[in-house]
Amino acid sequence: MGTWGIKSPLAREGIAVNAGFEHRNDHEFFQPDFAEQNQLLSGFGSAATAIDNSLGVTEGFAELRAPLIQDMPGAKELLFDTGYRYSSYKSNSGTTSIGFKSNTYKFEVQYAPIQDVRLRLSYDKAIRAPSIIELYNPQLVGLIQSGNDPCAPPVTFTQAQCANLGVSAAQYASSVAGAAVNGVNPIPQCVAGQCSQLQGGNPALKPEQAETYTVGINFQPSFLPKFTASLDYFHISIKDEVNVLPVANIISNCASTGDPTFCSAVVRSPQTGGLQGANLATGGYIVQTNVNLGGVLASGIDLQMAYVQDLPPAFGSLHFEMNGSWLQHSITTPVPGGGSYDCAGLFGFTCQTVNPRWHHNFRTTWNTPWDVSTSLTWRYLSAVNQDANTGNPLLANPNYDFDTYNARIPSFSFLDLEASWHPTKILTIRAGANNILDKDPPLLVSQAGLVAGGTANTADAYDIFGRQLFVAFTAKF
Repeated sequence: MGTWGIKSPLAREGIAVNAGFEHRNDHEFFQPDFAEQNQLLSGFGSAATAIDNSLGVTEGFAELRAPLIQDMPGAKELLFDTGYRYSSYKSNSGTTSIGFKSNTYKFEVQYAPIQDVRLRLSYDKAIRAPSIIELYNPQLVGLIQSGNDPCAPPVTFTQAQCANLGVSAAQYASSVAGAAVNGVNPIPQCVAGQCSQLQGGNPALKPEQAETYTVGINFQPSFLPKFTASLDYFHISIKDEVNVLPVANIISNCASTGDPTFCSAVVRSPQTGGLQGANLATGGYIVQTNVNLGGVLASGIDLQMAYVQDLPPAFGSLHFEMNGSWLQHSITTPVPGGGSYDCAGLFGFTCQTVNPRWHHNFRTTWNTPWDVSTSLTWRYLSAVNQDANTGNPLLANPNYDFDTYNARIPSFSFLDLEASWHPTKILTIRAGANNILDKDPPLLVSQAGLVAGGTANTADAYDIFGRQLFVAFTAKF
């Protein structure tokens, strides 16, 4: 636009505009063979199901970048950015027709009072449409990760709590006794601590909606020209998040409140009253299909720093690089208008992943004048506490035993060493060792269902393979 003379009288660059139109269609097709469709339930999965669905989207967008002030006293640069996008999603699947539209936009201001410092402020309104899998993945019953039925022997809930969970007074009495009472058998406990779950898609899903704002500063001082740093505060608020209600959350909330939002997700077998069924017809499962949850909020600070220190010419230079993040909040509100829980600094069955308050990678690289460089990387994760130990009823876990299971994971550090050699202009040879001290990850009691979605007996956030040696080469022609 500057070519056409459209620019601020206080700027040397013109306004830039970008616009476009797009249409795409995503199609998911999977046709399992007879053996997959009839696979028996096991601890490793369940029968496969077919899917053949599409989701189309038509979008139009426009973006504008406007330098307002440049190279003026007190304002090295003042920029304004904005953008708008219209999206229309459509899908037809048999008798089901899905359609939703969205308007999203962004605004950003950048201000550099001097060359050394730049301030940034941005706001974004965004959406994420549910995927074909989230919408249409066929529903089937399979085994859930570790957990027990608190109303089956040994019973850990009261009669009133179990009544909310669909247990009759006669079933409760026989389950407490551990034997048949008046001809009513006890509720069977989930075998090997694995109850059943109903998984699959949900055609009624709505798009996730997010509002994000960030405040940041870039710093590159002229008195220290080989140092750069950036500090960013982020605040991300999502509503209608597509996810499943955590099992522990379903059980504890239904038991304590009788709220049908949670209690409807507990479907007991009409024959046995248990929670370990084989299919939809016989029941006995906890509903774990995709739903639009109340909302999620994540906030914190990201830090990046880099510095180069020149050594005497015969020794090259040292390059220091730091990337860290402090987690202020990781809040989930399962039901609109309901209670919330904050997983920042926690791990466990409901929070699922490990959420350290602080983690960083600090890398020191020696660049020698002999076409060789060596690097030492320090990976750090701060300590985390068990979510069931917070006192928040939404994080309660009926399978948690404070005397047996992990109440806290201490801070962890891992060191990696790497060397690179450039014998020619086209060849690079790399060798090194990750986790050179062969430090073991924390040992967690996964049998209690305390780490969902993790690796057996530990969590994926940590180095689970021990010391790893590697050699590699890259050739560019």
